[in-house]
This record gives sequence, structure tokens and C-alpha cells, in this order.
Amino acid sequence: MSKTKLNLTEWTNYSPEKQKEKAAKMFSELNKGAMPPKMAREKRPETIPTKDQVEIIKKWSESFPAPVK
Repeated sequence: MSKTKLNLTEWTNYSPEKQKEKAAKMFSELNKGAMPPKMAREKRPETIPTKDQVEIIKKWSESFPAPVK
């Protein structure tokens, strides 16, 4: 996810629904191994999140309440 897709400095301006959506997408990208981007992983392998770090993001992304219908 690029900064244009997820700008954490704008996080508090997102609606709860958009926060949940962005958090779920962040976890999905991490879980697929697509984040950080391939070029960044190759240049700086230390930026690759550990399984424990991905699990923390998963739990965080699941902590958002379901949207109210």
C-alpha cells in the first residue's frame, strides 16, 4: 500500500468504516507478502515484518467494530 492509498497522518480523518477497510487491506497486503513493496524488501530486508508483527496487525485490524447498517 502506497502513501497515496494509506496516509497514516490522515487516519483520524477517516470514518470508522474507512479505518476498518484500510486496516483490513493493510493486513491482507502484509499477509500476502506484498508489503513492503518488492524493491523495498530487496534493498532493506530488515523492513520485512515478522510473523509476530503480522499477527499483531491482524488482531488490530479485527478490533474495529463492524459497520452499522
